[in-house]
Amino acid sequence: MSVVLTVKPWWELAEQYGEPRTVMAHNLYSPSVPREQHEAYAFNIAGGKVLRESGVRAADGKTWALTIRLVEYIEPATLRTRYALEFWTVTPGGKWYVADHDTRAVIEGVYEHAVCIEAERPSIPRDAERVGRGPAAYYDVTDVHGPAADYLV
Repeated sequence: MSVVLTVKPWWELAEQYGEPRTVMAHNLYSPSVPREQHEAYAFNIAGGKVLRESGVRAADGKTWALTIRLVEYIEPATLRTRYALEFWTVTPGGKWYVADHDTRAVIEGVYEHAVCIEAERPSIPRDAERVGRGPAAYYDVTDVHGPAADYLV
């Protein structure tokens, strides 16, 4: 388990360091990365170093229904180190997106926010006793244990 202190919420860090960009999304477009580059980004992010991860197992207990990861990777266009937030669900009508930034603190804040928001307002079906009680109750695996109210906006 890693201990990460995010001093400011992600939106304040974004004001200081710039907004995260959407690299890929389940919608048909990404304003930052042309679709013809998605495979290169997907490959590099999948092969990157996972720094933090939260997830919910599927009913079979073997696969994941939802995963939120913070990944350090090499951007294929510039060959520089960047940090990505990967969010994906494997459910009917599921969604997925990847946002990234060159400043880890910004993506750390986005990760904490995404994990807490998902725990409060699930995008996948969950047992009622696991919803609204914070990340530790909602996820099967998580490294976020703070109160969700700190992250809701």
